[in-house]
Parts: sequence; structure tokens; C-alpha cells
Amino acid sequence: MVSDLLTVSIQQFQADCQQLCEQHYPTVHNRGMRENHLGKALCRRIMTTLSNSDIAAELSQIEDTNNLPQPIFKLQTHSFIIWIVAHRLLSANLARRQALLTAIDGVLEQQNPDQENHLLVVADHWFDRSKASKEIPAWWLGQLPTALDNYVQDGIRLLDSSTSLKSTLQASYAVDDAHLQVHHPLHRTNGHAILHKYIVLTGHFRINAS
Repeated sequence: MVSDLLTVSIQQFQADCQQLCEQHYPTVHNRGMRENHLGKALCRRIMTTLSNSDIAAELSQIEDTNNLPQPIFKLQTHSFIIWIVAHRLLSANLARRQALLTAIDGVLEQQNPDQENHLLVVADHWFDRSKASKEIPAWWLGQLPTALDNYVQDGIRLLDSSTSLKSTLQASYAVDDAHLQVHHPLHRTNGHAILHKYIVLTGHFRINAS
């Protein structure tokens, strides 16, 4: 049931991202969206989905004692918890990827083993010319996207990745049932064609009890 609710929320969140990009132009076009903008927008969308299903939920932001740059949000219901980690892939290098995993560590330290726990990760990235940047979709999805020609038309030649977020989380962080997606909220003003140089990434994982 939770997976279905989150699937609906993520689908509708794509429209929210388009509005965010319009509201925060030109900031998004320069550096991407701030973690709080991404995280709070996704939380609001999930809260609406839960409310429409008559599920009461309480939203809180976790106080960070480790000075993590990524905000962590907690959606608490009677029967399950959804943890949301918002991450800004300003750079695609290994340090930024590790920062995301460190934030996930913070979630796992606080999970309630007596309840069903779900992890939702949201991030965004502007492609640059680096090898690390071109690897991001494959690293996120565990494979290259199918529509590679669409990226090539925007001057991006995606590369495969020797590691993946999914495999790392499954091996080291006790998560399963991964659902990972790449979204393209920006469109060109001429013809409204999708702009592939900017991506928003979402991932849903069921956290296994430790």
C-alpha cells in the first residue's frame, strides 16, 4: 500500500518540480534547487496523497547533530514511517555521492524497528562535461537510461557507472524493493521540448528491520 501511495506522489511531484523551476528561475537554471525546496515540496505532495487516502500523518524535520548539509524529513503515521532525504548533486563527484550515503546513515540510526520504514531520496543535477556527471543516471538507476539519443541531442553523452546507488544501499544499508527514476522538469521555450541537461532524481526504498 505504501509503495502505491509513494508512486502516485512521485508522479504528481513531477508537476510540482515544473512549478518550482518556474518560481525559482533563474536560480534553478544556474545551480539547481536547494535541498529544502526539493525536500519540502516532496513532503507536501506525499502529505496530500496521504490525506486524500484518509491517512493521518505528522511531518517533522530531523534535528541534525552531525551538521549534514542534507535535510532529513520524517512523515509519521500510525502504521509506517516515511523518511525523506533531499540531496543537491551540485557536483557529481564521489564526495557528493558519499555525502548522500552519510545522510542515509542518519536515517538508519533513527528508524523505528517496530514500524514499517520507507526511505525516499530526492536529488537534482545539472550535467557538466565531467565523466562523473555523465555517469549520474547510470549510477542512480543501476543502468543507462533507454532514450540515450535524447540526451545526445542535448549534447550529453551518458556513460555507464561501475557502481550504483541501488547496489550500494542493498549491500551496505539494509534496504530493498528499490524504485528509482530520472525526471526532466525543464522544457525549452521553443516548442516545449524537454531539456535533458537538468534532471531530478527520485528513489524509494523499503528499509529492512535491523
